[in-house]
Amino acid sequence: MDWLLIKVIYESENYDIGKDIISNIFYDFGVQGLQLGEPMSVDPLDYYKDEKLFLEDERYVGGYFACNDYLEDKKREFLKILDEKAKENDILYKVIYDTVNEKDWADSWKKYFLPEKITEKLVVKPTWQEYEANNGEEIIEIDPGMAFGTGTHPTTYLCMNMIEKYIKNSDNVLDVGTGSGILMIASKKLGANKVCGVDIDDVAVKVATDNLKLNNIKETDFTVKKGDLINLFSNEKFQLVVSNILAEIIVSLLEDIKKVLEKNGIIILSGIIKEKLEIVKDKMKKMGIDIVEIDTKEEWVVVVGRLI
Repeated sequence: MDWLLIKVIYESENYDIGKDIISNIFYDFGVQGLQLGEPMSVDPLDYYKDEKLFLEDERYVGGYFACNDYLEDKKREFLKILDEKAKENDILYKVIYDTVNEKDWADSWKKYFLPEKITEKLVVKPTWQEYEANNGEEIIEIDPGMAFGTGTHPTTYLCMNMIEKYIKNSDNVLDVGTGSGILMIASKKLGANKVCGVDIDDVAVKVATDNLKLNNIKETDFTVKKGDLINLFSNEKFQLVVSNILAEIIVSLLEDIKKVLEKNGIIILSGIIKEKLEIVKDKMKKMGIDIVEIDTKEEWVVVVGRLI
């Protein structure tokens, strides 16, 4: 298989915010490998953690997408959202493309992904790494090469920590915009009764299903569906709903989410940059959802609410 590299070269008044905004768009569209480029003036000793960082002449965020039947539609929607976000945040950018053969790329990035402790109980690791769980730890196996989210992005980290804090063993959990299914897996590992996921992307449904099976989640304990939230789950009630997508999409879906959330149920929302927090809070309050906790990591926010 070949891979398309989409490289977004950008200029912004605040480079860190620009980087985070562009990176999050890549994550939302199922990037299958992310790399960051910084100008040569940056000290090469400053780095590094889980995103590939290259010293270049220009500042960029690049992402790899599999060349498959969904690529053109995904690329078109990606560019549309990128342009909208760039205009909203005064980011100047240009996009360049390159096609990379799988043989050249498939193994080169693996050395950058190591087991990582995300919460007190949850450790995320790629399948090729060995890790022996300590007392009370649960291991989530997920490969960055195929996933929409692997736990290392701040929003996934925030969601997983809040799931650990608020979930109860009897809870049925719904993940809206499930992507890789990592939040479904985390919920089940933390004691959920049944986990359900919904996404508009065929690839996400397949990837999430594969990841759930990889983590030995019984098929009777999970459901992943493509389509419209309310049409798929209108007859069900969930004690916990989590959604890690863009703030504007969260706001547009909150009314439907409320319909499937049990009274006194918990809702965990992330994918929200700090500048968009107020629009999410305002919508939640108007719908009778009591905000019980807010936490941040870098430029990202998670909001926890309870339906009253």
